[in-house]
Amino acid sequence: MENIQYIEGSLELLQEVKPLWQKLNIHHINNSVHYADRFRSMTFEKRNNKFKDVKNIYINLVKDTALNTYIGYCISTISDDLNGEVDSLYVDEDYRKYGVGHQLMVNSIDWLNKHKVKSKTIGVATGNEAVIDFYKHYNFYPSKIILEEVNK
Repeated sequence: MENIQYIEGSLELLQEVKPLWQKLNIHHINNSVHYADRFRSMTFEKRNNKFKDVKNIYINLVKDTALNTYIGYCISTISDDLNGEVDSLYVDEDYRKYGVGHQLMVNSIDWLNKHKVKSKTIGVATGNEAVIDFYKHYNFYPSKIILEEVNK
């Protein structure tokens, strides 16, 4: 689609991500079997506390220029010990068939590679396992399952 624009930056773009992140969080609330309350209590501000101390952060926003609206994003980070992570990725459902998620992954992996990270990871929330097949296209595979006690 010629009306799709990819905007690259860092923390200066974080506030533009908020409405899209909220859509992703609603998706997690609706799909999480055991942790819906945790997602319900999570705010954008709480989630982004993680990024305050990160020195290397890459934000890639996607805009539909015809509608002048953001339709996707990807946030990637690099820790002090050079471990890269694709922290958060979301694309509005209407745009998923246009390769927007693919381009976000390519851009993020390129950024991580340019910074010569030692490893690359992606965390997938339980209830969202359907995205694992998407990530396999980029050579990301499940390596372990972490169980947490749920207080009911």
